[in-house]
Amino acid sequence: MDESVLLNGLLFILSSLFGILTLLLSYLLALLGLLVSPFWYLTNGLLAVVLWPLRVFLKFEAILLFISGAVLTGIILGLFLYFTGDTLTQLLRLYPSPEPSTSAQALGPKDEPYDWQSRIEDEYNISSTILEEEETSQVSE
Repeated sequence: MDESVLLNGLLFILSSLFGILTLLLSYLLALLGLLVSPFWYLTNGLLAVVLWPLRVFLKFEAILLFISGAVLTGIILGLFLYFTGDTLTQLLRLYPSPEPSTSAQALGPKDEPYDWQSRIEDEYNISSTILEEEETSQVSE
């Protein structure tokens, strides 16, 4: 019986110490949480701002996957057709024939576009020239 009383006493002391240590640690963690909470909220706000474009991007995920698949398919098929056509052209020796060169003289003279502004200026200058001739002819008489 001595041993059981001693064992019960030891268990009581250890459980009391464990309870006190647990209580102290919970208070310390609460104090630490109180001190760290402003930084935690700032970090959450910063991450929300930084990750906002990704959230918008994810809303258009389906259409972007479709478009990127179509672009990739177009590029691959375009390159395949280009290289296939180029290879067949070289194998069959199908080179374009040189086009006959046309000289500027063979085409004939080009008519200049109608310049209405210069025509109006010419008419204006003609009338002033006539007036000047009349003035000079009166002076000479």
